[in-house]
Amino acid sequence: MDQFLKGIIKEAGQLAKTYFDAGVTHRTKAHLGDLVTDADIAVSNFFVSAIEKEYPGHHIHSEEMAEDINPGAEYEWVIDPIDGTRNFAFGIPMWCNMVAVMKEGEPYLAAVYNPNADELFFAAADKGATMNGMPIRVNDTETLDHGFAVVTRAWNDNPEGYARLMDRLTRETNVWMHNFGTMLGVCFVASGGADFFAGNSGFDHDNLAPALLCKEAGAMVTDSEGRPWRRGRSDLVIANPKLHPKVLALLE
Repeated sequence: MDQFLKGIIKEAGQLAKTYFDAGVTHRTKAHLGDLVTDADIAVSNFFVSAIEKEYPGHHIHSEEMAEDINPGAEYEWVIDPIDGTRNFAFGIPMWCNMVAVMKEGEPYLAAVYNPNADELFFAAADKGATMNGMPIRVNDTETLDHGFAVVTRAWNDNPEGYARLMDRLTRETNVWMHNFGTMLGVCFVASGGADFFAGNSGFDHDNLAPALLCKEAGAMVTDSEGRPWRRGRSDLVIANPKLHPKVLALLE
């Protein structure tokens, strides 16, 4: 299953890139910030078709599908065909394809592919995380001083805490904040380039794959109250075990 996932996500990424290179138009879904393009639909259809053919009894959930396929099955595929659609639609090369596989409701496999740099981030539960087959690990930064932070804020879980976090990061630290507009930035935490991630703007299709990837890379992955992160929560705080409590404290 891991080789199948690695294969189809790279195929999906190359399909998406043909649309990106040619240029696309977009339309809105729920609100002005919620965009979709023909590429999102095409990539979603590709994933669904490939998974249905290989694993016809599996549960499939895609951001771009109105109804799930085979809900309640032992294995569930959670697909974000193109994460960072706004970037994609406006020609900004910061977007990715993401898939998480759940087994009996628990994270099992995660893949995030960045076609523009040909970077495949992959994790399997209890087996570690890799980028293009090479092991990756969170860094061991212990201080927020000159830290590299990836931060998002929305009015989802714990909005007051995230408002405090943004204010305190600005007023009380000299952290560098970088909001990429895609969960691809969280992969850089897993690989040690960025120091931490904190955000409350995502849904399961946004969060499941990066959460497993970072956990397998040695990060603490919790909600904003310090509890182990579980699907259904929009808020994620991710950092190495030394730095994590200091980020969490800024949300209080």
